[in-house]
Amino acid sequence: MLRLSKAPVAPCNAGLDTDALNRLSASIQADIDHGHNFGASVIVARGGVIGYRKNFGTVAPGRAAADEDRYLMMSLSKSFTAALTLRAVDHGLFCLDSRIADFIPTFAAGGKQRVTVRHLLTHTAGTYSSFLPPAPVSPKEIGDLAKNVAAISGLPAANVPGERVVYNPFASYAVLAQLLVETDPAGRAFQTIAQEDLFNPLGMTNTSYGLSPQDPRRVPVSFTERNTTPASAMTAQVLNDHLTETSEHPAGGAFGTADDVFRFAEAFRRKGSLEDYRLLSPALLEYACRNHTGTMSNGAWDWYREANGLEDYPANFSLLGGYVRGVGHFMNGAGYTASPRTFYAVGGGSTMWMIDPDRDLTFIFLSAGFIEGLAHFDRLRRLGDLALAACID
Repeated sequence: MLRLSKAPVAPCNAGLDTDALNRLSASIQADIDHGHNFGASVIVARGGVIGYRKNFGTVAPGRAAADEDRYLMMSLSKSFTAALTLRAVDHGLFCLDSRIADFIPTFAAGGKQRVTVRHLLTHTAGTYSSFLPPAPVSPKEIGDLAKNVAAISGLPAANVPGERVVYNPFASYAVLAQLLVETDPAGRAFQTIAQEDLFNPLGMTNTSYGLSPQDPRRVPVSFTERNTTPASAMTAQVLNDHLTETSEHPAGGAFGTADDVFRFAEAFRRKGSLEDYRLLSPALLEYACRNHTGTMSNGAWDWYREANGLEDYPANFSLLGGYVRGVGHFMNGAGYTASPRTFYAVGGGSTMWMIDPDRDLTFIFLSAGFIEGLAHFDRLRRLGDLALAACID
């Protein structure tokens, strides 16, 4: 089977236009110059061939961005957990309509007895929707998976499962990870499942859930001055100090390089397999890439849209820990010109991967220096359109 290379080729040999890529570079650099973020690592490829690989700015004071940088994936981590969940479905450990309470009985409390795997994957379960762990779990224990899931399980549902979409920064994917632990034939911990069933076989040698704060390649969480609030300062402290090498934070605690994220996305572009490893069946992957939330909007952003005068738009969640572009003119992280089948994942304020299957284009963006709210989605929309504009045909 064709081996994947991370070495870039001339843009024209990857079906990309050099002038258009220069405009992409200029837009990323302008964001840095205007204080929207500090640095970034970016990949653009077509047909699995990298025609653009570039690092921008700094990832910490006095430290230039480099290929080896290990960024905190934030919610892009959900796509890793989703892939492992779907792999377990492929292996018959449970199905998309399996009820969580059948495997974690305490989860049935508070009207959650009907919550299924599908509900958790699509943010329609009505589970706890805050960023930090629920009481009595402290922020220092954000990486204690079992303790967090025990606390989440005891909370009531915010809505009837399936009735609303409300994005979960934390809870739903923690429960999915615990489900993987409960059903694992070998009785492994979540970190081990991720390493042995996903990262190692895909050659993602610089990716892990959790990382030592002293790792010299770790990119610290930071906010530019214009994007700093008291809440963001607390967020940075929690993520920098309390996500350690032992942390299991399935919804937002993975660390990795741009090249590793490209390898992960490439497995999806190749219909579920990379080199000699089959991650997902083509049938399940094709099903997962669809819009599974219909026309429902994402209630988590109601406050932001109202405060900024933005129009409503569909949530368009897939089963892959992210989104589908879909049809229509509305804000999205892929770009207005992305094909309707384009699917992608976003990490709050900083990261994304995107695959446009109609153009065979892959776009990876990891950045240092967070921006909050939907401003990151609007930035990704702009950069996605510029990357798509580079397609020669």
